Amino acid sequence: MQRLNQVAGQFKEVKFLADPLEYLRLYDMLDNEEKEICQAVRKFAQEKAAPTINKYVEAAEFPTEIVEALKPLKLIHKTNTYVKTGLAYLELAKVDAGLSTFYLLISSLVPHSIETFGSEEQKKKYLTRIKDMDILGGWALTEKEYGSDASSIQTTVKKVQGGYLLNGNKRWIGNGNKDILVVWARNSENQNIEGFIVENKWAGVHAEPIKHKLALRIVQNCQITFKDVFVPDENKMPKAKDFQNGVTQALQHSRVGVPWIALGIQAGVYENVVKFVTRRKQFGKHIAGFQLQQERLTRILTTFQASFLMVLQVSRMAQEKKASLGQIAAVKAWVSDKTREVARLGREMMGGDGILVENYCIKAMTDAEVVYTYEGSYDINSLIAGREITGLAAFK
Repeated sequence: MQRLNQVAGQFKEVKFLADPLEYLRLYDMLDNEEKEICQAVRKFAQEKAAPTINKYVEAAEFPTEIVEALKPLKLIHKTNTYVKTGLAYLELAKVDAGLSTFYLLISSLVPHSIETFGSEEQKKKYLTRIKDMDILGGWALTEKEYGSDASSIQTTVKKVQGGYLLNGNKRWIGNGNKDILVVWARNSENQNIEGFIVENKWAGVHAEPIKHKLALRIVQNCQITFKDVFVPDENKMPKAKDFQNGVTQALQHSRVGVPWIALGIQAGVYENVVKFVTRRKQFGKHIAGFQLQQERLTRILTTFQASFLMVLQVSRMAQEKKASLGQIAAVKAWVSDKTREVARLGREMMGGDGILVENYCIKAMTDAEVVYTYEGSYDINSLIAGREITGLAAFK
């Protein structure tokens, strides 16, 4: 607990722990490169993103100027492990979970799918531009009628001369109206779910941002329709041969990252709340001195400590290819569930001011609901873990 902030008041000086990672010396568990990533992204997030992000949140607009400011960092090239990437997610989510979710898509799901399942020609054509953030992409699996039951998707591809005809729809696709999409579709001949790289500019692709959503406001989640879209043979990812050897592998990879976004929400709640309660005075004293406030603040801080240790450990295991699908799912489920509780407690501690976007916690509450649901809902991830624990499947 080395770094303490001070708040001067008319009663007495208040000292408080500003950084939740310092409480149990969690920085000691990171190597120098990981600490450098953490510091670099924190500097960017606080100086370039924080001053204007809520303008975009309230307007539900994509923060182009913030994304442009992120490009010179070449961050995707540097975050080459689960922990480094995760720390970037954490620091971005402390400012806005939508910004962090956007970064997860362009740094993990999209490039990882092409790296893992694509041809050498596809890697040469797309990967450098993706990692330089010269092109932005989305990952298109979910459909209006098929969310958790993703293996039943109905978007289809049919083999024609020189390529495939793609028809169907996708829903809730983040970055769906940008440059490229990794699309999962059912091959009408063999019924396997296969992967394709689709460029949004192609004829027959129509992406429309979903309006009126109250969480992850800056993320452009889209309803996408494909009508007789010609996909050349060279844009079929050759190693994405079916649901297990494609979708499942990709989700296992990205699910390691999602709990880091949840960690960022928890840290953002803590940092905003602890500043608020050490400044706010009621009944002649700082409200940080009240018993109920201290109990809630302790719950928030200790939940973060436990969550961080779980997420760090499963990320280290995943890097060594020792983390199972069930272990990753269990961590994602538990941490995302606890993040909802943390956000609620933080909002309560701020009273009426807790519903103001600039105080973060109401934004954290709505964003935590999405993190709880996407990349496999809490229930689905719990059942994945339960299947592995018991050896018995309780779902399809």
